[in-house]
Amino acid sequence: MDTLLLDNPLWHSLAGQHRHLARHAGDALWYGPAYAPFIAVASAAARVEDDPRLEGRRYFLGVAPAELPERWVPAEPGPGHAVPDTLQLVRRLDEPEVTTAEVVTVLGPDHRERMRTLASLVYPEFFREHTSALGRYVGILRENRLVAMAGERMAVPGAREISAVCTHPDFAGQGLARALLVTLVNHHRDTGLASFLHVSAGNEGATRLYEKIGFHYRTTLTLTAVDIC
Repeated sequence: MDTLLLDNPLWHSLAGQHRHLARHAGDALWYGPAYAPFIAVASAAARVEDDPRLEGRRYFLGVAPAELPERWVPAEPGPGHAVPDTLQLVRRLDEPEVTTAEVVTVLGPDHRERMRTLASLVYPEFFREHTSALGRYVGILRENRLVAMAGERMAVPGAREISAVCTHPDFAGQGLARALLVTLVNHHRDTGLASFLHVSAGNEGATRLYEKIGFHYRTTLTLTAVDIC
């Protein structure tokens, strides 16, 4: 895998594996709002055109354009919003195998409402109605209740991102997030893919968990938020 692709993972995802979902705004590519609130450009010199379908808060990751359309306003992070400094961690293919005894379920359309309910409680900013269509999602059920989940979002050649790692507060501290991460990294390893993920700077608990599973810090990317009025 060319790790330099991870400097601009959104662009390579929208121009690559998710190109069938990509919408265009000049040189920019973006996901429909039901999938994810992300928009991407190949370089800071990209020409971004306004589009009436674009509204609300959108995010660039790593690479953002130097110039924005008139109604696009840079947004300051506030309560409930992700911070600009985003740590990127990578788990290479040569990392040792990890295991879990937890029963993990591959989630599908029948679980969609339960996924949205859980995400709205603990991961509301980036998980949308069809986010789970971006990749493989796995979860842990307790008496048919979804209490933890994680899944795949961005994709670059040779690697897959793990995202939406969330556990219901009533079930925190039981190692469920670890079990989900182990399931996904093993699936990636079996298919010849490295794993990567993003975590807000300052989220030390999550970062320690990822490092214990074999993820290593690669770089810090800037999450640039814009409000499109």
